[in-house]
Order: sequence, then C-alpha cells, then structure tokens
Amino acid sequence: LENGDIGLIDFGQVKQISGRNRETLAKVMIALDERVGDDRPEDLERIGKLALELGVELNDDAKDEAAAAVGMWLFDGSTQKLPGGYDLGELSPNSPVKELKSFPQDLVLVGRSSILIKGLSNRLGIPWSLSREWAPIARQVLNREDASSMKSSDLKRVRFVVVLKTLKQWAKGRATRAVTSLPIPLRSRVASWLVRLEERKSRKALTRRHVPK
Repeated sequence: LENGDIGLIDFGQVKQISGRNRETLAKVMIALDERVGDDRPEDLERIGKLALELGVELNDDAKDEAAAAVGMWLFDGSTQKLPGGYDLGELSPNSPVKELKSFPQDLVLVGRSSILIKGLSNRLGIPWSLSREWAPIARQVLNREDASSMKSSDLKRVRFVVVLKTLKQWAKGRATRAVTSLPIPLRSRVASWLVRLEERKSRKALTRRHVPK
C-alpha cells in the first residue's frame, strides 16, 4: 500500500483454514521438512498419520504408503521419488492421487494453489517445496506460548479501556501497532469492530452527500 503496509487483494483465491486443520497442516509441513529420507518407515508413518488427520480418505485397497505419498506429492515439489512406487505425474495411472477417495473441502484451495506453484516451478526448472518454505512459520505457530496458554478467563479480564485506547490510536493512524499489541484472540474482534465503525462512517458520509440542499 501507499503507506508501506502489506495489502491483500482477494480474487477468489483466499481461504481461511479452521484452527484444527491449520494446526495439523502445520504439523504436516514440519514432518515433511524434518524427514530423513523418502522411504524411511518412521517418517512415512508420521506423515501418513498427519495426512489422515487432515481428513484425507483413501481407497480401501490403497497401499500402506499411500497417505504419506499423497502428502509428499502435494506439499513437497522437490521430491524425486515417492514411496510405495507411486509416480510423480498427476495424470499417471500410478499417481497417488488415484488412491484418494475424498479430500477435505477446507483444504481444496490450499492443494490447488500448491499444485499450480509446483507446476510453474517444474516448468521453469526450479525445485520448490512448500513444506520447506512453510516449516519455519509452522514451527512458530505451534510454539507460540501466548496463544496456547491463554485461557478464556484471562480474556475476560481484559478491560474495556484497552479496546477504547486501541480505537483512539486507530483514529490517529496507528492501528497496526495498537492491534498487534493485543492478545491474539482479541485481534480479530477488534479488527471486526474497526471495520464496522469505518463502514458506518462511510455510510453516514455518503448519506450526507446525497441529501438535497
């Protein structure tokens, strides 16, 4: 943006993932990034279990390595060889995609975006791994103590004066620092209040503009 802040333009390609899936997805990225080898049983079991926790359902006759192969194929474009003898090509009869009975709707956009970027990187000859890029952020999310340790009773103790102060700072153009200083569970609430306040102001301004003199 003009003031240096990062803006988001939504072309129908933005998806908010639920908390549980977000946590499991972070664990999948870390498991992929930390695996010792593409055929190590311990790594495959870990990745496969997490893939199934995401809601991936496999065919009844799928190989034991199918779940891990799906995770590696989908989120790690740098993989050269998939476990279970599966092919990397999406359209191959031996692709791990053929083992999918159903895929969680909450993650369809994530999967589609990963496939698009992987296709571009392959076309350009650039090895690219979503798990390798995402893993550092995933670790920060899972290790964030203030989010995991905060109880609902703690949130109720936050006095209204804090929110009021935030609104005043926002009015002076310091919203970013003010909102980020609040506890994480409150940020979305404050942001929602600020948006509604701005919408009301805009509607009032528009109404005054069209009032006949």
